[in-house]
Amino acid sequence: MNKIALLAVGLSGLVTGYITYQWSTPEINERFNSDTRMYVNTNFDKSHTIDINAGLELKVDGQFEYYLVIPKNIGFSSVGNYTLEDGLLSLNIVYSEPLLADQESKEPLALYEKLVSRAEMHTTENMLAFRPLHNDRALVVFAERGAFYFKPRD
Repeated sequence: MNKIALLAVGLSGLVTGYITYQWSTPEINERFNSDTRMYVNTNFDKSHTIDINAGLELKVDGQFEYYLVIPKNIGFSSVGNYTLEDGLLSLNIVYSEPLLADQESKEPLALYEKLVSRAEMHTTENMLAFRPLHNDRALVVFAERGAFYFKPRD
């Protein structure tokens, strides 16, 4: 009889542990977008204001899709896997592609435009991420040089 009770307790512990693990996994399945404005100072006492459109999809299987686009349809898209642990979001980019729209004018791209189109120029590791109190479906992400307010995309 004791063996059966011991077996039942052991199995219930395993089932409880498995269920707890499944509920505690930080991977989520959500789609976000962000419209924000970036302010860039230059060395020549000039500044640029750049409108940014970004999208982020975090999938249950630990994969993500991310894009960032500025005016003139310049930016990048990337895919890979992510971790979201202890309020830190890390995007491990497996593949990225620059987005460089066909330019109507023959003017060369500005330096910041060239940099924006390269995913590796953007912080993607250990970004502080949290849910704001006023909208728990949104996500605020702080990167090394800026922040994004991602709202849910339906």
